[in-house]
Amino acid sequence: MTLPTANAQNLPADLASKYPGLRVTVKIGTKRDQVEDSFYRKTMTITPSVGIEGSSTRPMPAASMTMLVITMDTEEKYRHRREAYVVWSKETVAVPAVEVGTRRDFAFKSSQVTFDAYRDASNVGGMVYKYYVFGLRDEATNELIYFETNHSKLAALVRRSPEKREEFLKLAAKGEFPADIK
Repeated sequence: MTLPTANAQNLPADLASKYPGLRVTVKIGTKRDQVEDSFYRKTMTITPSVGIEGSSTRPMPAASMTMLVITMDTEEKYRHRREAYVVWSKETVAVPAVEVGTRRDFAFKSSQVTFDAYRDASNVGGMVYKYYVFGLRDEATNELIYFETNHSKLAALVRRSPEKREEFLKLAAKGEFPADIK
């Protein structure tokens, strides 16, 4: 899944001048495969990556980026009719400073989940990719300069309450992800 390229917005003037023309493209690739000797179990490989681009005539300082991959429990969803999410993986990657902000691509560690593909009460469970949460920080100040998610309710929440971005970026890997975001 690829979302459109987005630009950093509403940065304080000092950060906006450090990252002129900042463009961030978040991509989450998924590939499903049948589990051998099973007609209902599948594996899904999740491959997150990010493209970062700045001004082609100005330097770009160092930054760091954090990616959270959120999965959904299929048994809870299809057997028990409840939403249950987990922070499947969380990784922070350094973005080195460069003399000109040409496009650079960064890959996060891929991961694999196994799940029951039946969407009924016979579902024996497993995890399937559902959402991502991404944040880019200025290395020197640790200020958040860019935030993105494909979770529509979370995106609406952080537009209303930008301070909530930090709360979600601090969630721990293998920890619960809230199902009741409003």
